[in-house]
Amino acid sequence: MIIETIISTVNSKGQVNFAPFGIKKESNFVYISPYVPSRTLDNLNLNKCAVVNYTDDIGYFVDCLVGDKNFKKVKSFDINGFYLQDCLSHEEVKVVSIQNDKIRPTFKCEIVGEYIHKKFLGFNRAKASILEACILASRLKILDQKKIRNELDYLYISVKKTGSNKELRSWKKLNKFIEDYFENK
Repeated sequence: MIIETIISTVNSKGQVNFAPFGIKKESNFVYISPYVPSRTLDNLNLNKCAVVNYTDDIGYFVDCLVGDKNFKKVKSFDINGFYLQDCLSHEEVKVVSIQNDKIRPTFKCEIVGEYIHKKFLGFNRAKASILEACILASRLKILDQKKIRNELDYLYISVKKTGSNKELRSWKKLNKFIEDYFENK
């Protein structure tokens, strides 16, 4: 099973990078597989730690994709890192091994701290649809434009039916990002 999260890592200058990431979990371990090249990969190799942020605010995923990552953050408790101030919960992890790969190495990370900040209030179909649209947006270079547009049309149905103003703004921002990409292609 893949769990969609926001991973935060720190570079050599102490700058925080937030990136949407599908992780895998098994007992007390988290598996993070960043693409080569990526900031997350560089930061994991450098510091051997990360924060796994769990959030139901789909805006974080959209903002990461469009490059608007000026998030409020808080210093981690157990590692050199930061977590999203507004996340539901977070886990602080340390790398225990690396399975090298030319495309996506896998970092096996031990959970060294788990923190719950607020309760989860339930599912929302609009958020799930926007998350799927984010995954499409992350693959603009490899998927057919017609396929992306068809899937976006279908996903918009649940966004329109079940989304709040916040989800509708996120949808609009993400779609502008996608349209700008196709116009400049």
